[in-house]
Order: sequence, then C-alpha cells, then structure tokens
Amino acid sequence: MFGSIPDTSYMSKMYYGCIALLTLFITLPVAAQLSSPQAVSGEYIVKFKNKSIVSSGLKIVNKMGPSVSVKTVFAGSQMMHVKVNSESARDALYANPEVEFVEPNYILSVNPVDVSALGSPPDSSDSYSQSSSNVQVKDSWAIQKPYDQGSKTVVAVIDTGLDRTHLLFKDSGSIWENTAEKNGLPGIDDDGNGYVDDINGWNFVTNSPNMNDDNDHGTHVSGIILGVGQDVFAFPVRESKIKIMPLKFLDSTGAGSTSAAVSAIYYAVNKGAKVINNSWGGPSYSQSLHEAYTYAYNRGVVIVSASGNSNTNNDLTAMYPANLDSPNNISVLATSDSDRKASFSNYGATTVNVGAPGVAILSSVPGTGCLAPGCFQMMSGTSMAAPFVTGLAALVAREAPQLSAYQIRSIVMGSVDAVALLSGKVSVGGRVNVYKAIVSAKAQVSAVAWSPTYSPDYSKASRSTASDSSNTGSASAGGCGLVKVLIDSSGGGKGGGFGDFTLVLSMLLLPLVIAANLRVRTKQLAAAGNRRFFDRYDISKKAVLQVCGQLINITTEDVSLGGVSFKGDAALTKGQIIKFQFTENSAEQIEAEVVWCSKKREFGLKFLNITENIKLEIQSWTRGLLPTN
Repeated sequence: MFGSIPDTSYMSKMYYGCIALLTLFITLPVAAQLSSPQAVSGEYIVKFKNKSIVSSGLKIVNKMGPSVSVKTVFAGSQMMHVKVNSESARDALYANPEVEFVEPNYILSVNPVDVSALGSPPDSSDSYSQSSSNVQVKDSWAIQKPYDQGSKTVVAVIDTGLDRTHLLFKDSGSIWENTAEKNGLPGIDDDGNGYVDDINGWNFVTNSPNMNDDNDHGTHVSGIILGVGQDVFAFPVRESKIKIMPLKFLDSTGAGSTSAAVSAIYYAVNKGAKVINNSWGGPSYSQSLHEAYTYAYNRGVVIVSASGNSNTNNDLTAMYPANLDSPNNISVLATSDSDRKASFSNYGATTVNVGAPGVAILSSVPGTGCLAPGCFQMMSGTSMAAPFVTGLAALVAREAPQLSAYQIRSIVMGSVDAVALLSGKVSVGGRVNVYKAIVSAKAQVSAVAWSPTYSPDYSKASRSTASDSSNTGSASAGGCGLVKVLIDSSGGGKGGGFGDFTLVLSMLLLPLVIAANLRVRTKQLAAAGNRRFFDRYDISKKAVLQVCGQLINITTEDVSLGGVSFKGDAALTKGQIIKFQFTENSAEQIEAEVVWCSKKREFGLKFLNITENIKLEIQSWTRGLLPTN
C-alpha cells in the first residue's frame, strides 16, 4: 500500500526484509515559527537597481575592497549573494543608492513528521494504490496519453538530492539528463551555464555535480512524484512519464540557505523544468525567493510548496515560500486517508490552496540492504503531500504542454473533490483528484496559453532593505501592506475627481509641510542645546517585535521614554511601522517606527504612542541611573 498503513503480511516483509529501525517522530514546535529568523552569519542577498548586474553590481562590490566578496551571481536576475566581513561594509551596502534591497541569507529546512522503519518493497501479491482516499490515481492512468505520444515533463526536485542508483529511477529512465554536458568534454562547462559537468543536475551545497542524497528526504519526495503516473512498486518498473531533475540545496541535516534555494530555482527554470517541487520552508519572508518565484511564473513554470508541519494557520503565522502569492505557487495541506486535515499540517483559508495525501506515505529511499527494486520507507508530512500535487501538475502539463503555469495551477485547484472537513482550511475547500484533473487537461489540449499580469508586492512582509525605498514594486518603507495604492490609474472608482484632486494636492503639499515641521523641530533642538527630548539609559531589556505576523525576540541596547535601540540582523525596513512589547511585566503593545543609526550601526524604534503605565514602568527601571550621552 502506498499512503496507508500496510497490512499484516506486508509488515512481516518489512520486518524480515531489512533491519527494523525505531520510529522517529520529528515535529517543529509552533514557537519555532515565531522566533527570530535564522540566517547564515555575514552573508546577504543584494539586488541592484541597474539591470546590467555584471557591469554595475560587480563594479560596486569591487570598489568596496576585500570586506565584501561575491559568492554567487544569480543568472537572469539583478541579484547576487555576497559575504560581508565587517559591519561598516554592510552599512555601506544598506546606504548605497544603487542597491534596491539587502536581506540576510535565511536558513530553510525540511521536517518530515513521521518516519517509519525501513523496509523492502511489496511483491506482486500486494495491491497498490496511491492512497486509500479517493484520489483516483489508477483510474487516471487509463485515460492519460500513451507513452509514445506524450513528452516527458521535467520536474525539478529542489531538496536533499537523489539516489540515482535506486532501481526505481535507474530502470524507469526517469533521471533528467543535460545532453550538452553528457555529450561534452569532462571538466568543461559545455553549455556555458556556469556549472561544470552538470549532467543530471547540481549540488548547491558542495558546488559540485554530485547530488547523492545523504538525508533520504529528496529520494522519498521524488518517488512520490513518479508514483502519481505509474506503479512504482512494479518490478521491473515501467518507463516513466516524468523526468526528475535533482537539485540539492539541503545538507544531510535537511537545512540549507536561501541563496542556494534561489540558485536552484533559477537553474531549474533556465534548464527547462516545467514544474518545481519545494518541500521545505521557514518563517522568514525573502524578497530574493519571491523574485525567483516571479521569474519562474513569467516563464511558465509551476511551483508546488509544502505548507508546513506545525498545525498553525498560515493566514496568521506565515510560512515561506508557501505563503508567496505568485500565481504559479500551489501551497499544499496534508490530508489523511479519510480526507481529514493531518493533525500536524498547517492550513489557511486564503494562503493554503489544496489538500493532498500526506500521512504514512510509502516511497523510495537510499539504501543497499533491500532486494530489487530497492529500499522504501514510510514518511508523513506536507513534504509528502506537496510532491503528490507536483506529480499531478506534471501529468497535466504532459497532456497539454502549451498551457501556462497559471492554467496548470487552475486545473489542479479546480479539479478537487469538495471535502466538508477541509472547508476553511484550504482556499478551494477540497482534496485533489487526479482523474478529474487529467479529464480537464485533455479538454484544454487546444487552448491558447494565457497568464494574468503579476506585479509582486514586495512590501507585504518584513525584510532588511536599502536606504532608498523607491524600488519598483514595493510600497515605500512602511512595509507589510501598510502603504496602499491611493489612486486608481483608470480614474474610476467611488468618490470621483474632486476627491482625487484633493488627494493629489495633499501629496504635493506634503513635502512642504514636512520641511516646515523639520525647521520648527530644528529650532526646538537648538534651543534645548541639541539635547534629546528624552534621556536615554543603557538598559538591557527583553522585548518582542510583531512584524507582519512574525514575533521577533530582541534585547535592547538602551531605553528611553521616546524609544529603544538594539543590535541584530532583524529583517526590518527603515520607516516601517511595527508593534513593540516589553516582555517584563508590561502586557501593553506600543506602535513604533523603525529607524537606523549608521553611526552606531544599530536599529532603533521611535515610539509613536506610549501609555502612562509603560512610562511609569520605564521610569521605575531608570530611577537612580545616569543618562548616557
């Protein structure tokens, strides 16, 4: 059985076929999504405003000397991954007017929830089904294009790698090949893409063509993808309908960096993948990852993302890249055989799209102690649900290869079985149905490709940005959607012309008002001997920032009645409005504006509202202390 608990006879085969391992139960606590984002120390992803990144971006970095070094230039983008050796160099990047944004190189990871004992595959006497839920996998095989009529859809599995020696992939001919490198010379970048001898894919961890899976996760995911289109337990296994492009960016622990994930997405798109599977994630919004998803969308590539395994609502507590709103992204919830939401699965009525089987899924894993066609293992998680949808999207693309990523996504999401238990948990209120999706795809074989225009709103979540907020596609420094579009470019809408005229006039006069206010404030400061309005004290206090649904823990450097300052790589934007709360005693939140001090190289918060209770609390901490300069 695939996707359900095996029967007693099969359990005995698993016991005698291989060494029984203890069941592992790995969960990601809810608090992990709310803690301070983790990032690779000293590494950043930078986007330059000039589209000629080689001539302009590299020139800017080279002028900064040895304090900044380039690790990766993302082909097809205006971004690069850099190593920064000093805080002053980092500040210089923030302040450079040619830089659109700077963000930490966040760490991403996988976490299957349940891993069973290793076992040998079933023999011919065992029945096969993708899941006990009525997803109609086998029913769809009878109506799919014959093997000699349909091209093989290339699916990039961005994960922990692939066991290319596993007979499931080796005998089915399902491993993607880069013909230019295969037929080229060893040690030569024959296709000129910057990767030498990338015959079957690439390892972005070791920067080599060796994508061997040292974690099991990527091989398991790849087997699930193949299993949507064929019986992966048959021996000998049949030729595949899908080509797997293994791209390793996660190490043996299942962790990897955003820069490696972005590199893998660009590689997959540029080398012809039609569908990408991303069974990993993290709590940190990344504009560079958002840019990569947008790049894929504009080139017709579908991306399937696991929603996460914390049993949390992604509408309230975001998980990325699952929460990215690009029209090619399918975010997947894990369901049980009874079509219930898996107990561990994240959900979201607006941010998670569909349900798919993700409990007790049996699939391929690396190993040498099992009989042909190799070792298999059970795992549970949204990491298992996502590749089911990926395999389905690949088969839809095989039936109608001319369709856009948006159209393929629409077919997958529009062909579900409505499930009352999933209402309010996923946007379509149902679990995918393979047969229905293939029927819908066959009806679209003559349809013209079409995609809606997508302009990503990079202001929807927190991040570190450059000093200038005029970058295309982002709404000033307010962030988190706080800055709204004020005028409809069509001139329509309620209110009519006078309201728009008044609004435009107000906007034109705003700089004059600000300038006048600054002059008054300057005179006030001068009269006060250029002293601060509030005395500042060197006090370390624990506090929490609420930024776009995330909770970030900080420790203050100093405190005053007007605000606080703190050090760290918190993903914040100068001018952004956030919520602040001391964790000691006070239960009240303060609205604050983010400021950046280049001289002290630290973030600060200017309190916009502060209650009398909090004032008294701060005064009690500072009583008897001498203020700092």
